[in-house]
Amino acid sequence: MDIQAEINWIHQEIDKVKDPSFVEKLKRLLLTTNSPSETTDIDYNIDIEKALESIKKGDFYNENEAKEMSKKWGRK
Repeated sequence: MDIQAEINWIHQEIDKVKDPSFVEKLKRLLLTTNSPSETTDIDYNIDIEKALESIKKGDFYNENEAKEMSKKWGRK
């Protein structure tokens, strides 16, 4: 297959995608491929957005839980 045929196939497959997390991953991949110098800021902002979403959902540790977890780090 030539490159244009590959691109056309990719377009057709992307049109079928309904999973938002897959779209986000694909977006990050394309941003990384096309402009590596900008990915740091983009990744940073995405990480912040994900962290804020987790906090809103109640998915976090309180201070005491974090301290207990940190005591176990480095132990085998």
